[in-house]
Amino acid sequence: MNSLRALPTMIRIALILLVIVTVKNAQFARGQDATAVTAFKSLPPDGVEIAGDLMAELKVAVADVRRQLLLSVAAFNDADQWQPDVEVFIRAVEMAVDQNLFYKPRDVDQAKKMLQIAQQRIDAVREGKRGLALLTVGAAGDNAPRLLAGGFVSSIDGSVQPYGIVLPIDFDPLSKTLRRLDVWLHGRGDTATEIPFLSERLAKTGTYPSDDAITLHPFGRHCNAFKFAGEVDVYESIAHVSKLFAVDPHKTSIRGFSMGGAGCWHLAAHNPGRWFAANPGAGFVDTIRYQGWDESKMPYEPGDWGRRLMNWYDVPPWVENLRNTNVIAYSGEVDKQRQAAELMIEAGRAVDMNLLHTIGVGMGHKIDEPSAQAIEQRMSQWATQADGSYRNKINLVTHTLRYNKIDWLSLESMKEHWMPAVVTAQLVPPATIQIESNNANQIRLDFTRLGWPLASADTRIEINGQVFAGPPAISRQPLVIELISAEDGWYELDPSDSADSGLRKRHGLQGPMDDAFMAPFLFVLPSRPCRHGSVERFTQSEARRARDVWQRVMRGNDRVVIDTDLTQDQIANYNLICFGDFYGNRFLSSIANQLPVQWKDNQIKIGSQTFDASSHALAMVYPNPKNPNRYVVVNSGLTFREFSNSTNSRQIAMLPDWAVVDITKPADGIFPGRIAAADFFDESWQVKSPEPAPARRVQ
Repeated sequence: MNSLRALPTMIRIALILLVIVTVKNAQFARGQDATAVTAFKSLPPDGVEIAGDLMAELKVAVADVRRQLLLSVAAFNDADQWQPDVEVFIRAVEMAVDQNLFYKPRDVDQAKKMLQIAQQRIDAVREGKRGLALLTVGAAGDNAPRLLAGGFVSSIDGSVQPYGIVLPIDFDPLSKTLRRLDVWLHGRGDTATEIPFLSERLAKTGTYPSDDAITLHPFGRHCNAFKFAGEVDVYESIAHVSKLFAVDPHKTSIRGFSMGGAGCWHLAAHNPGRWFAANPGAGFVDTIRYQGWDESKMPYEPGDWGRRLMNWYDVPPWVENLRNTNVIAYSGEVDKQRQAAELMIEAGRAVDMNLLHTIGVGMGHKIDEPSAQAIEQRMSQWATQADGSYRNKINLVTHTLRYNKIDWLSLESMKEHWMPAVVTAQLVPPATIQIESNNANQIRLDFTRLGWPLASADTRIEINGQVFAGPPAISRQPLVIELISAEDGWYELDPSDSADSGLRKRHGLQGPMDDAFMAPFLFVLPSRPCRHGSVERFTQSEARRARDVWQRVMRGNDRVVIDTDLTQDQIANYNLICFGDFYGNRFLSSIANQLPVQWKDNQIKIGSQTFDASSHALAMVYPNPKNPNRYVVVNSGLTFREFSNSTNSRQIAMLPDWAVVDITKPADGIFPGRIAAADFFDESWQVKSPEPAPARRVQ
């Protein structure tokens, strides 16, 4: 092993990956992991075979344009401003070549067109073009001046992700007038990877572009219903285009159809304070009913924690958040996906809330022109009313601190994650804040953005029937009030109090495992083998799968390091996704004594449960003891597996904060093996007791 460590880093990584691939192939040959591969479709699907001479020509061309880009990057000191808008086209072709994503003969021609646009933009950069002048290079057709496509660098993995823009007809690049921004989420297309997406964005205006608004089309990592990294990309693409155009931050809407409608529902319900309006069309809003599992047996038993995890992306439990924005849904009269809006309307009625629903007469899975016009009229009306002022009353519902804020109200701590937390807060003149809460432990009232909106006076806090004096406030001056719950009631938290002492779940550090992939992360591979050969084979297989899913399904770059090369800067800046046991992975070995689980030679112990270490493996997420502001993940990538490839409604978190996997049972496309035990950590990141029943696949 010392000789391995002496090799250059990239050679060591290559050797370890070769072992991973070899072991994986050996498993397939023995039939140990074949179910996960053969029983479910690939996403994206494998392409057709391209003639060898055409592929060779394409590889030479893409390498040449890549070289031209690197020369230009070296020649100019402002590459960060324009490089993504060039690289996005080169990367699209590179990924199609590397992953065999050509489905029709014309796809090769489209790839050549991408490289042509990249070269044209490189030439434009050398001529001094930047910003909008550069983005206009590549569009074609009657609408060419309105159609733009570019890229931004993802904070999660450093990959360049594509987006499209449709400018309004009367757009004036010299005008300083702030424009409304409509974010349009696209539908599902298994083969609509980077090249088809960029080609369409440079040729078509989309479903119904507004005459008044700039329309942003995020790629959203292709085909995940704008969840996980796709969700983060929506917000990062908004931030990116807001630097390029005069966008009114108070007049941003979220819209979409089909898969995009599903994304619209969840983004609107999770973050209603971000949008002046939401316009979801078709799609889905839950897993069980959309899959028909409420009428037939589920193909797996998720356990209590699995059902609670469904509340991450199931939208009906979040319906009351939609009181904080405007919503107009659309459904075709005979579209099966009309179910989405009807389920949300049903959920709204249960809490005395009405949602607007436009129905296209006689329409299937399509938007008719009269409905589009009626919806646009309503959206324009709401946009006129949106002025960015504080909401007088806020209804906040959440199941996780991942989504903890609406306007001036945020929930900083919960009593129990994945149970509904409800906070209703209202401003009452002259200087009172009335609050009702459930499952809330710490609340923040932040009036920094516009200052205190009521009269200058000593504030009055009314919370759950308790009344006490708050801090003095000066009208239009910044004010922040922190409230914390104790056994004897609520009280104001003094800034000098130690509410943050000790480990606790908080926004961005609340789990589960999948949450670690919504911020910058780094795969950390082991430099030593695990203690047991069976565990070694399992962890190598899971490492390979995690990286492959990130590259193919999430269309990303996988940053990788060997544990012995891990730096302090990397520990400071990344969630660390570690593979191996507490012996084989040296970083895990260095923090093993600071984790709430034990993984020794002969056993894994978590809480009161013990497991044979030769036939079980641990997967978990936990605040990194060497940097509690970041996660460490053990032996897990994204937890949804091949079972999810056929429908976005199955792309959900499948494991909680920790799980013990019985590796004598092979991965089945749903779980990595038999889940012997699993659960969430408590709010202090400690093991709960008693432990719930495990999840399993139904035979």
